[in-house]
Amino acid sequence: MIWKLQFKTFLPLQLFGYAITLCIGVIIILTTYNIYSDLQPILKEETDVFGNNGVVISKEISDASTVIGGFNSIKGNSIDRSSIYFNDEEINNFKKQSFVDDINFFNTASGFNIYLYISELGLRTDIFFESIPDKYLEIVNEQNKNLWKWNEKEKFIPIIIPKDYLKILNLSYAESKKSSGIPLLSYNSVKWMKGEVILKSRFGKEKFTCQIVGFTEKVNSILVPNDFLIWANKNYGDDKQSRPNKLIVEFNNTSSSDILQYLKNNNYEINKKDIEFNKLINIFKIAFILIFVIAAVIITLSISFVLLSVNLIFQKNKTTLINLYNIGYNLQKISFLYKIIISGITLVSIITALIISTLVRNIYQKNLSSLFEINYIKNNIPIITLLATILFILLLNIIIKKRIKKIIIN
Repeated sequence: MIWKLQFKTFLPLQLFGYAITLCIGVIIILTTYNIYSDLQPILKEETDVFGNNGVVISKEISDASTVIGGFNSIKGNSIDRSSIYFNDEEINNFKKQSFVDDINFFNTASGFNIYLYISELGLRTDIFFESIPDKYLEIVNEQNKNLWKWNEKEKFIPIIIPKDYLKILNLSYAESKKSSGIPLLSYNSVKWMKGEVILKSRFGKEKFTCQIVGFTEKVNSILVPNDFLIWANKNYGDDKQSRPNKLIVEFNNTSSSDILQYLKNNNYEINKKDIEFNKLINIFKIAFILIFVIAAVIITLSISFVLLSVNLIFQKNKTTLINLYNIGYNLQKISFLYKIIISGITLVSIITALIISTLVRNIYQKNLSSLFEINYIKNNIPIITLLATILFILLLNIIIKKRIKKIIIN
């Protein structure tokens, strides 16, 4: 009897509008979050070891330097390489620029020879090492163990090489050495191979085991832990602080037009792809934030709309609610149907949104998997969404009961 009476107070169109807008808002938020979290592995791989805003900068080598250096070499004179180094004044001026957050340097192995042996590849060659501050590098394995560390007692050196080096090995070096039986190597397979590194100088000789633990596209250099290179320079090199010929610069605003202009004016080189990609990442993040804000506004308006509609229903049917209370129905029974209807619509809308966003995720994951190698991580969005829905419904029920109580008592 009471339910038949209360059903007449509902406005179906208002409830339908609440259901649709709530569903749309939740779909946008869930889909946006899923896309953002699923794209993180791609962004992390592309931004590489230096993070979003860290780029490598060096000085341009002019034609005049090449010609002069060539003549000195022919004459047997030492070659002046000072033009490739950054002096203190240049670095300080760079740091003062408004678009610069921080500047760090490469450390270079000097004063000793380095030899690399990898038996699986039939590789025996002399190489070079450089290092950068460890804050830019954190290579972890599946057990979340940090591989980018060096301990003198363990005699092990982790190494990061440019991706292009592996491409050269597969497509050029291996082709020219077909008789040696060098296999085609994937990035993961190379990480399983161990080799030997020998340091040799007038101060002595020492052997280490080594392993390639990561790859970089940001810089054409072979990187080792900074602690190791400091130790090697001290014990086998000349123990002189290397003069910086490459800088790692962190920009606070990669979209600033002043960056490229400053670099051009000072004859500094930079991989413009880094800047452009960083701009895209910033735009990408801003776009997602805006979408989140829009979705949040839609959901807020939807909730405000249904609360306003329910309040109008209560005001319009104030006499009916008071009469029901006076004839013996308590607040719990009077509010029960309103809570069931609103809670049911809310639950159905959010579950529908969750199903649709999951279907959308499955579709775009298939498309992304055909373009990139991505290991998708199972997220807890469904569980979190359902828990949030339960809390939200409980809050709505409290609000509805309080509104009815206020109307009846007043």
